[in-house]
Amino acid sequence: RAERLIPTLRNLFEELSGLELGDADAGASFLELGLDSLVLTQAALAVQKQFGVKVTFRQLLEEVPSLGDLAAFLDGRMPPEAAPAPVAAAPSAPAQLAANILAQQHVAAAPVASAPAFQFQAQAPSAPAGTLQAVIEQQLRLMTQQLAILSGQPAAVSASAPVQAAPVQVQAAPVAVAPEAPAAAAPVAPADEADLKGPVKYDVKKAFGAIARISLAPKDALTPRQQTFLEDFTRRYNAKTQGSKRAAQENRSQLSDPRVVTGFRPLLKELIYPLAVNRSKGSQLWDVDGNQYLDALNGFGSVMFGHAPDFITQAVHKQVDDGYELGPMHPLAGEVAKLVCEFTGADRAALCNTGSEAVMGALRIARTVTGRSTVAIFAGSYHGIFDEVLVRGTKSLRTVPAAPGIMAGAVQDVLVLDYGTPESLEILRQRADSLAAIMVEPVQSRRPDFQPREFLHQLRDLTQKSGSVYIFDEVITGFRMHPGGAQAVFGVQADVATYGKVVGGGMPIGVIAGKRPFMDALDGGHWQFGDDSVPTVGVTYFAGTFVRHPLALAAAKAALEHMKAAGPELQRSVSAKADKLANTLNAFFDEVGAPLRIKHFGSLWKTFVTADISHGDLLFCLLRDKGIHIWDGFPCFFTTAHTDADLQRLINAFQDSVTELQDAGFLPGKARQTQAPAAVAFDANQPPVPGARLGRDPQGNPAWFVPHPSQPGKFVKLSETR
Repeated sequence: RAERLIPTLRNLFEELSGLELGDADAGASFLELGLDSLVLTQAALAVQKQFGVKVTFRQLLEEVPSLGDLAAFLDGRMPPEAAPAPVAAAPSAPAQLAANILAQQHVAAAPVASAPAFQFQAQAPSAPAGTLQAVIEQQLRLMTQQLAILSGQPAAVSASAPVQAAPVQVQAAPVAVAPEAPAAAAPVAPADEADLKGPVKYDVKKAFGAIARISLAPKDALTPRQQTFLEDFTRRYNAKTQGSKRAAQENRSQLSDPRVVTGFRPLLKELIYPLAVNRSKGSQLWDVDGNQYLDALNGFGSVMFGHAPDFITQAVHKQVDDGYELGPMHPLAGEVAKLVCEFTGADRAALCNTGSEAVMGALRIARTVTGRSTVAIFAGSYHGIFDEVLVRGTKSLRTVPAAPGIMAGAVQDVLVLDYGTPESLEILRQRADSLAAIMVEPVQSRRPDFQPREFLHQLRDLTQKSGSVYIFDEVITGFRMHPGGAQAVFGVQADVATYGKVVGGGMPIGVIAGKRPFMDALDGGHWQFGDDSVPTVGVTYFAGTFVRHPLALAAAKAALEHMKAAGPELQRSVSAKADKLANTLNAFFDEVGAPLRIKHFGSLWKTFVTADISHGDLLFCLLRDKGIHIWDGFPCFFTTAHTDADLQRLINAFQDSVTELQDAGFLPGKARQTQAPAAVAFDANQPPVPGARLGRDPQGNPAWFVPHPSQPGKFVKLSETR
């Protein structure tokens, strides 16, 4: 039975993860198969539900870490299989019907308690003794005879070899069953670089968004050189950021926050904590220890003008003085809506608190207007945190939740396809008349180099013909890539679009903007005073306590007016910095053989590790140590506050970090040999600036230090202040 359980388990894990495990080695660990902690958490619950045997997330990591181990574990704890009847009868029509029903329901027939003994025609059993098939056949024979009695017919009797079926007892525990056959639907073909001009081959099976990425795999074996480097670096980094580490530890009992644990793995445990930052201005951040950082994350894309730009700060301060009442309609709401429509070409706009809320409202609008239920989205896109968009697609076109706590029923009206492929386009054409909406993240923030212009136009044509609503999720691309967003970049006008981040000027905001027939679903459409006009459109529900918050509206108006005055050159100049960063660093990576790549779209850029290496995340630790605020796995952004000097500082930090990791054996390739700097004479009696003191930096090199500008009693290296 343990061997027969393996295909069932393989199918279960395949459906949960979205990975194709048909050829997976039953002895390979779940971690080796690419299953993350999120999938294993879901798997522990699914296994218990299907087999009636409790198994925990930790057991899947340690005690039963493979399909084979788990099958043996279940076999040892499930009830013994019932012995088969000595003879079998050809199933009658009712019995065959019952068998078909049972097969379709994917459930083993339960034995009938206290079944009466009947005689029936003897046949050689069609299934080996002790197998699940024999158990099912035995129960079908009993059902056949019971159906015959209920219909008033005598039970079939064999004159040659009459036997009796022994009574059997009902088994309360579930019985393992054979894997379910895939649904009869056209599978999504794997992306192939030859199918399209763009680089469509991309791993989209990993968890996305800000979910806590936790690996409990045992520590990797390090070489002595690697071990020495890691120990020295950890001591240095911990000393430099001791306030941040202390805050993470002291707050852990009360503060439940995935950001504090993401990236965890035992090897880097002492480095897993976020920087605690208490001050920001322009492109710079300062942590609680007084260290200064160049910000590369920039509010995950919400910061476009640097931190605390004067024109935003002044607008918010004025509104604070005037009041920030909730409930009444604020005059700024209409002004912001008009500006949004002017930028985007939309007819109408609605305001809310976050990008997730905006996406949720857009889907609700689409279903209200079309009267349809199914929405098509694409693997690898990020649409926020609500249940319906935290999903994975499977090869049989089933949709499964991508996180624990999301019920399967919450995602069944979502179709998930590969992005930008001809196969996906064909599936959409086949189902177009049943789709309420097709929603795209036009350039996926986790895949910025793939910009499928033709595919976006094909979707526009398809939705216009089918009556489906075409939704652009521009929470990240909106106002950042072009004043008109990605729609202007690609020359496509969506029916409805969602916005956030940049338009809020650093304050929380969400915006839905679109064509009048769709936006009217929120308020009933146009009417006016002084005549007999009335709202004529059916409405759906959309509200919130903090919708149209006066402080967010003040910041949004200031941001929109600033961008309007600057014109498209604002976005072009910021995007140019990402162009230079990518060109310079990619050339450097090629030169030294480092498996790294910078990919970008406009001013959004992201670092990719292009080979299967164990310690790529160390790069981001080193970058933070060198004064760059960055996180592994997240896209980064340039702002109007970043100077050419900031750009060069970022390039230098990358090059120095890669060189260190290659020297220590953590990255393949050969570190670039740099010319040794000329010896500098340090005379304690001749400081380069008044008040400077002579000391040594963390690498042991002599350097000048000056009093920290905001931390009395602390000193900072002179070169880091320039």
